[in-house]
Amino acid sequence: MAEGQEQDHTDDYGTYTGLPDIPAGAAPCDYHETSRFNQWFIPATFLLVFLLGLIGNGLVLYVLKSRRCSWHLSDHYLFHLTLSDLLLGLTLPFWATQYAYGWIFGSIPCKLVGALFSINMYSSIFFLACIGLNRYFAIVHAVELHRKQRPIHTFLICALVWGTSCLLSLQEFYFRDVDFVKQSKAHSCHYNFNPETADTWRTTIRFINLGLGFLLPLALMFFFYCRIFCTLRKSRHGHSYRSQVVIVVLLFVFVLCWGPYNIFLLIDSLQRLGVIGPSCSLFKQLDIGLTITETLGLSHVCLNPFVYAFVGVKFKGELSRLSKRVSGKLTSSGVTGSKDESGVIETNNSYTRVF
Repeated sequence: MAEGQEQDHTDDYGTYTGLPDIPAGAAPCDYHETSRFNQWFIPATFLLVFLLGLIGNGLVLYVLKSRRCSWHLSDHYLFHLTLSDLLLGLTLPFWATQYAYGWIFGSIPCKLVGALFSINMYSSIFFLACIGLNRYFAIVHAVELHRKQRPIHTFLICALVWGTSCLLSLQEFYFRDVDFVKQSKAHSCHYNFNPETADTWRTTIRFINLGLGFLLPLALMFFFYCRIFCTLRKSRHGHSYRSQVVIVVLLFVFVLCWGPYNIFLLIDSLQRLGVIGPSCSLFKQLDIGLTITETLGLSHVCLNPFVYAFVGVKFKGELSRLSKRVSGKLTSSGVTGSKDESGVIETNNSYTRVF
């Protein structure tokens, strides 16, 4: 049959139907395979990211709080970045529950959790851009601008970031709702678009997210760090380069985590716009690919604390001092007894050797 030619066919009983033959791979597609994959993969990985992010970001907040009196301007942005990662991680158990059992929390929590997820998605990369902007002022324009910065400026910038993130997340309150899905036989919290304009709204929201929530901040940070490295290369103080490593690694981790997801999201949007021809195999690949890359992207909420711990020299020092302080308090308050001649402190519960 020539390309583009339609062929009328009969049903299984030989009755003429008057309908064109539907080629293999065309809609409707079978999504049972991807649904089963999502049902076990998402809850397991989301809960793992939630636990690691809760522990890691909680520890970072505790360390920052312990030295709040000596905060630099960049520490304010690090605090808000960690807070946004922590809040984003707190939404993951809700989505894990949806994929395992369906949405059981009602319509209002659906909108609130969706908005919280979107707000912290935007604010996370915005605060990374703010950290890059602060370093840019501190190094490239140290004399002209950085000395004029005040804590009130940092407060206003943080308020602007949170306000912009909330503004870009208003669609969560308007479009997100709970519906019963026949295929999964459970309720789902998702975007409830008008069928006639669903693809238009979905692709519009995605391109806004891709442009304002990924490409624009990424371009700004690329400019900031290129200027920073050019300035450091001309400087005689080569050790200043080490202080930028943690920030660059944070940026690299974010791009590595969210880059693949945005690529898959772009391909899926182009397919919905008809730029890429639809097929069932492409649908399944995009569905599974979006699931895996979204999980990879969300893993950044628990990766940032590891970057602080293993790359940030200042953070490692603060963490070491904090652990010594905590262990010292435990020793002074929880160990009672007297030292005997063998060099052992006898306590009520155990024996602790003195080194």
